[in-house]
Amino acid sequence: MVEITKKSLKLELDGGVVDGKQKIESKTYSNINLTATDENILSAGEILSGLQEKALVNVKRIEEAIVTE
Repeated sequence: MVEITKKSLKLELDGGVVDGKQKIESKTYSNINLTATDENILSAGEILSGLQEKALVNVKRIEEAIVTE
């Protein structure tokens, strides 16, 4: 059995090109409601990215879980 204990939202932002490679900067928001759906997380990520100076590349959902028998 898997019990999700923590959800976070991670924004990956365009940090420009450094030495010919794409640089990604990230911001992580913790304590996301455990009942938040993928659509909720994407919507929140898009809204939060509007407050950033850099362009949004990806929105990621990060989950921490306990796995038991």
